[in-house]
Amino acid sequence: MVSEQEFMRKTLIPNVRKVVKEFGIQYNPKDPVPSDDGAADRLFEGAVDFLARTGLYCDATSRILHVDRKEIEEAIIHFPGGGTFGEGRDRKTFRPRSPEDQTPPWCHVGTGIVASSEEIAMAQVEGYGSIPQANSISIPAFNHVKGMPVISGSPLEIYAAISSIQAGRKALSKCGRPGLPILNLISSATTSMGTIAATYPSFGLRPSDGWLIDFISEMKVNFETLNRLAFVLITNGNVGSTALPILGGYAGGPEGTALVMTAYALLGMLVFKGTYHLTCPIHFRYGCNTTRDSLWVFSVVGRATSRHTRYPAIGLGYAAAGPCTKMYFYEATAVNLSVVTSGYAGVQTVHPARAVIDDGVTPLEALFNVEVAYAVTGMKTEKVSGLVSKLLEKYEQEIEKAPSGKVFQDCFDPRTGKPSPEYLRLYHEMKEELTGMGISFS
Repeated sequence: MVSEQEFMRKTLIPNVRKVVKEFGIQYNPKDPVPSDDGAADRLFEGAVDFLARTGLYCDATSRILHVDRKEIEEAIIHFPGGGTFGEGRDRKTFRPRSPEDQTPPWCHVGTGIVASSEEIAMAQVEGYGSIPQANSISIPAFNHVKGMPVISGSPLEIYAAISSIQAGRKALSKCGRPGLPILNLISSATTSMGTIAATYPSFGLRPSDGWLIDFISEMKVNFETLNRLAFVLITNGNVGSTALPILGGYAGGPEGTALVMTAYALLGMLVFKGTYHLTCPIHFRYGCNTTRDSLWVFSVVGRATSRHTRYPAIGLGYAAAGPCTKMYFYEATAVNLSVVTSGYAGVQTVHPARAVIDDGVTPLEALFNVEVAYAVTGMKTEKVSGLVSKLLEKYEQEIEKAPSGKVFQDCFDPRTGKPSPEYLRLYHEMKEELTGMGISFS
C-alpha cells in the first residue's frame, strides 16, 4: 500500500523522466506535426516500458495495479481492431487508420457542453445529425431540471441523465437518423449511479452506443471509474477508454505527456477492454490543446499508436476561442490537420471556448470540422506541418486572451436550425482563406 503522493513522487514522476531520457523522446517546436517514424516507434516502446515499470494507481485501495510487458504485448496482438456502432442504415464499423491514410476518419460530431434548455439541446443535436458525414454524436449535458440545479448523486442527476438522452433521441428522429450512435459519456451523469440508471435501452443508451470511461490524471482510477467499467462490460457495452493527460502537470512537458498519453492507449486495451479510445492533452496553463506543444503531442502519439496497434482512437480538440470567431476556425483546422494526418481513426468536433461556457457550441462548428477532416485526408505530413505552423502564427499569441465568442442563441435560430447571416458569412470567409492556404474543400 502506498499513498497517492508517494506514488506520484517515487514512482510516476521518476519513471517519466527516466523513460523519456532512455528512449530519446524529444520535442521539436519547429515541427508541430512530425513525420519521423523512428521517433514514434521509440515513443511506443518507451510507453510499454513505462507502463510495465509504473502500473496504474487505484486511490480507493491505495494500491498499484501492476502489469508486465507480456500482458501488454498480448493485449496488442489480440485486439480485434474496431467495433460496430449504431442501428439501421447508420450502423457502421469504426476501423483503425494509419498515418497519411487515404480513408476519411470517423467523424464524431458535437460536444457534451451544457445546454441551458431542452429546446437548445435538441436544436444542437438535430443540427449534428443533419451532417451527412456524421458517424456518431455527443449529446449536451443538462445542469438544471425544471429550474432546479442538478446535484451530483441526487435523484435529479438520474432524471437529468435520462432526460438528456431522450432529448437527443427525439432530435435524431426529427432529422431522420434515429439509429445514429451516441458515443460520449452520459454528460449529465457525474456518478456511476447516474450512468447505470441512464443505460436502460428502452429510454437510455443502447448496446450499439458507446460509454466513455475516464482514467484520472495521472495514471489513476477510482471506484466510480471501475463501477462504470464493471457495469458496461457485464452488459456487453462498448467501452470508450478516455484519457486527458495534463501537459505541464505530473507528466511534465510535451515529452512526458506524450509518453503517458501513449500508455493510456495501452491501458485502454489491457485494463478497460475498450472498443475505442478518446484522447487529448489538456494544457495546464491554458485549458486548451491548440498550443504548439499540444499539437506536437497529438501528432506524435497518433503516429506511435496507429503504427503499432489496431485500437481506433478519436482525437478531441479544445480550442481557446469560442464560436463565431476567426480564431476558432484557425484552431479547429490546426487540430484536424494534426489528428487526421497522424493516423487517428476518428476526430471529434473541436470544443469551443475550452468547453466551459453553457450553450457555447453550435452545429456550424461541427459541420466545419467534418469538412476540414475530409479535405485534409491523405495529405503528406511534411505539408501539414508547414500549414499548422502558418496557422499557429495567426493565433498562438492570442491563446491566453482568446475571444469567448457567442453562445448558441446569439448566432443560431433554435426554431429554424439556421446560423445567423453574420456567422454564415464568417464561415464562408474562413473556408475561402483556408482554400488559399492549400486546403481544398470539395
